[in-house]
Amino acid sequence: MVSDIRTESLKILETIPNSYLIVSASLHIITASNKFLEATATTREFLKGKHIFEAFPDNPDLPDVDGMKNINSSLQEVLRTKEPHYMNIQRYDVPDLQYPGKFITRYWEPSHTPVLNAAGEIDYIIQHANNITDKVLRLSELAESRKLELNALKKIELLNLELDVLRISELEHFKNEKHFRRLMDLVPAKISNALPSGEVTYFNKHWLEYSGMSFENLIDYGYQKMMHQDEVEPFTTGLAEAAKSGIPFESEMRFKDLSGKYRWHLNIAAPVLNDEGKMIMWVGSTTDIQKFKDEEQTKNDFIGMVSHELKTPLTSLKAYLQLAVLKARDTTGDQITKNALEKSLIQISKTTNMVNGFMSMSRLENSKIIIEPSAFVVSQLMGEIEEDFKNTTSSHPLIIKNSDVEKMITADKNRVEQVLKNLIGNAVKYSPRGAAIECSYFYTENEITFLVKDSGDGIAIEDQGKIFERYYRIENNISKTTAGFGIGLYFCSEVIKRHKGRIWVESNLGNGSTFCFTIPINITLV
Repeated sequence: MVSDIRTESLKILETIPNSYLIVSASLHIITASNKFLEATATTREFLKGKHIFEAFPDNPDLPDVDGMKNINSSLQEVLRTKEPHYMNIQRYDVPDLQYPGKFITRYWEPSHTPVLNAAGEIDYIIQHANNITDKVLRLSELAESRKLELNALKKIELLNLELDVLRISELEHFKNEKHFRRLMDLVPAKISNALPSGEVTYFNKHWLEYSGMSFENLIDYGYQKMMHQDEVEPFTTGLAEAAKSGIPFESEMRFKDLSGKYRWHLNIAAPVLNDEGKMIMWVGSTTDIQKFKDEEQTKNDFIGMVSHELKTPLTSLKAYLQLAVLKARDTTGDQITKNALEKSLIQISKTTNMVNGFMSMSRLENSKIIIEPSAFVVSQLMGEIEEDFKNTTSSHPLIIKNSDVEKMITADKNRVEQVLKNLIGNAVKYSPRGAAIECSYFYTENEITFLVKDSGDGIAIEDQGKIFERYYRIENNISKTTAGFGIGLYFCSEVIKRHKGRIWVESNLGNGSTFCFTIPINITLV
């Protein structure tokens, strides 16, 4: 019976969409979750039975490498105390099995939790290895761009935003309810279970400690009463959609703590289906992200302040350069000076656009961007964009294809223009010099769809779902030599959402990309 329970528990940990490595008391690998295998580019068969440091040695190319030593110290502390141990962010690269001798860069936020047997001895240790590589690298780029010291990154406490959704098979597999609940208490998140009807059947200890209530009192009080009132309706709507689609509903929400203050959480409500596709229960995973939100606010305030301070001198500098360019064109003289002035004006325009992008993002994060609809003709907007493009870009031709049928639309013209210019600018950056950029649009009954097509290298399928995320940049040879912080497409996405529209990309590697967005012909804002 104990062996069956242990097997079922390990099987659950393998399928939980979070990064777990399970090792024995002798530090030999028992199994690993699918998310961990993905993060380390390994297989379960390769890892099973190996000593943890045989499978994951230190990267000899790193100076003062200490990942293996630090992980071992944490594991030894767990073996000594039989208590969980939490670690700071670790740089611990993993071997690249496809290229022997090479290593894949990885940053982790690790913790180690012992699971004890009936005799009180350690049965196995759960290593929660949260892969935060992308977050650290993005923050490193931003820190470098602002001339901050890189070691400041070490002080940032990145939170685990990985999906802790527990895809648990039918509960009848667990004959020992006490063991099951004990295992759920070990998971570093607030976990809850509910019947398909919504009736809550379980809160783990993290929920009870956060609310300061017993299970019975929390049930009587009502789970939704802990939510901020602004999130109750979207949460209810999201649950209904998840129940229909079978896809977990993920949202950022505020929950009231013991002191009555609201704290931000990443909340995931996952419908669990049986073999026949029928929902048998809900599993909820709720992770506190308040510190992350506070860091984001500080960063956005900094970006907004710096961008605002830069805008005035840049505007003045641009005006002086425009005057100098006009004067140089009217006189005969040094052609090199004329060219230098014109190129300087182009660079100032690019810098101004970047600063405007930062300011727009800052306003966006602080909910200060307001959509102001007005009626306008799209072909006229396209003409203005084409004229601006000719004055600032000589490396690529822009082909504007106006619709055969023209309609007056009601939307925020300035914001739509910003989105189009952003997409066209990206197309220029990622297309070979001289390649044409195509911009077109067409109407359906209630919508207008815009398309911006480039001749770049294309975007891999695994990146297409992430490129509209904040600070996300595709790692390739072009992006390494191209300026940018991964905020342009995020800004475009948020503007289109505020128009109640959709934005997406159609692309295949080697065949270029077409960025598309759709907005209502006549937007109505609530």
